[in-house]
Amino acid sequence: MVQPEGGYRFSLDSLLLACFARTGRGQAGVDLGCGCGVVGLALLLRQPDLRLTGVDIDLASVEAAEANAVALHLGDRYAPVCGDVALWRPDRVADFVVANPPYRPLGCGRVSQGQGRAAARFESRGDFARFAKCAAVALKTRGRFSFVHLPERLPDLMEGLAAAGLAPKRMRLVHGRADREARMVLMEAVKEGRPGLHVEPPLALHSGAGNATRLTDEAIAFCPFLSSRRGTRAIERPDRANRHAPKEDSHV
Repeated sequence: MVQPEGGYRFSLDSLLLACFARTGRGQAGVDLGCGCGVVGLALLLRQPDLRLTGVDIDLASVEAAEANAVALHLGDRYAPVCGDVALWRPDRVADFVVANPPYRPLGCGRVSQGQGRAAARFESRGDFARFAKCAAVALKTRGRFSFVHLPERLPDLMEGLAAAGLAPKRMRLVHGRADREARMVLMEAVKEGRPGLHVEPPLALHSGAGNATRLTDEAIAFCPFLSSRRGTRAIERPDRANRHAPKEDSHV
């Protein structure tokens, strides 16, 4: 994958989101804060008949997403554009929206080196509420908004969804190991949906210890894209060391 020099490198949170999001045959979607296109392109690899528009404020990321789409022979179905989620509006309503937004409020956590990395990690250019509002504007009635974030931000996430008229309908917590606290939350909300949240069984990513650490069969079954990492050591929490290297995009 082509990725902007000096920016974040994509991590498993984007791949997990692509496998969590539910789409229908022939649907059209939007990838907000698309970065180099990982989430949208992974969706297309899973279901080639989709059509997606990627949106990112960083031109270098948009150019990388376009190059990656062409390299994967998906350029006719994935169209990245440069835009700010606070202002961008689609030409037509979408069936679904996906987003891997910045996780941290400004002033919270270690400062990232480089503007692109900082924008991907911190809500410097747009908080979750803006992503939720943009998703609601882009979606048709009963359209789905799927995203990944930190469990500790759940109160803010719920507030942002409610303000945008999006009802949380499906949630899955992701744990590094079965006996440890959740490190990510995958969530699906529905525009003008009825109340009622279904909490799916937790997903544990790793088993074993030390050099024997391996991805679980459950993780591979949920996200086949991780199969190439089956024999690797445990992956860091996305808000710790790995958050500074693997995050793929320079989000709005």
